[in-house]
Amino acid sequence: MTGALASALSKRGVLRVAGPEARSFLQGLVTNNVDLATGMTAIYAALLTPQGKFLLDFFIAADPADKDAVLLDCDGARAEALMKRLTMYKLRAKVTIEDLSEKLAVLALWNEDGSPLTEGPGFADPRLPGMGRRAILASGEVGKAISAAKAREAGEDEYHRLRIMHGVGDAAQDFEPDRTFPLEVNIAELNGIDFHKGCFVGQEVTSRTKRRGSVRKRLLPAHVEGDMPPHGTQVKGVAREVGTILSGDAETSRVLALLRLDLIRGSVLEAGYAEIRPEVPSWLHIDLDGSEEEAADGE
Repeated sequence: MTGALASALSKRGVLRVAGPEARSFLQGLVTNNVDLATGMTAIYAALLTPQGKFLLDFFIAADPADKDAVLLDCDGARAEALMKRLTMYKLRAKVTIEDLSEKLAVLALWNEDGSPLTEGPGFADPRLPGMGRRAILASGEVGKAISAAKAREAGEDEYHRLRIMHGVGDAAQDFEPDRTFPLEVNIAELNGIDFHKGCFVGQEVTSRTKRRGSVRKRLLPAHVEGDMPPHGTQVKGVAREVGTILSGDAETSRVLALLRLDLIRGSVLEAGYAEIRPEVPSWLHIDLDGSEEEAADGE
């Protein structure tokens, strides 16, 4: 695995959902098909509000020690919130939910040149091939796993540089719980929503928005010319606000920004003391014209 990088993601948490009804319990809640999380294959999924707004996202992987259990690789700062939300929905389901964040760690591995990483510990990142692999392992095994993969240990800033390069959002920095719609931050295009699996919380609004093509805002990568704008800087075009700067990487002069598609075409966009030039990643099949329809539920 020459040219591979690996980073322990210290801000991730891990929940374990176990019991004979663990999968069926999650299947009725989350946006993706839990049945696909088997063996060395994981899925990316989200939990929404009944109004179809984003709450939490996570990866779901099979627990190799228990065929009835799954592991949820989630935002560590919101692991408790996820546990409480799942417990709220639990009712009489035969499941147990525990937070293993103190015992388990999340490791990301990827090729430095951006090509897919086909071998290594854990599972292929289900969002994009260029995002490499992820592994959930005992905290004390991280160093051994990096050595076994013959990877160079990288800082978390290098991992975030990778995802910004690919235009992939991070919930902790780029999604606003209870306000952001999942289609705005490209969760569907990143293989996080299965529209054919059956019901999930918020499905009606999400499916209607997709069917109408009424997604007016999108999270897009952009190149910065000038001083790097800090997180939260307003983006302006033709003297009006068109979006917000979110994640950024000063070394590559790139940011992710949530932008109104119908207001940015042909405009010079400014954020602070810089111009930004949005790009559409090859995996995101949209027009920068945007939609003229109103997004669901009063976007």
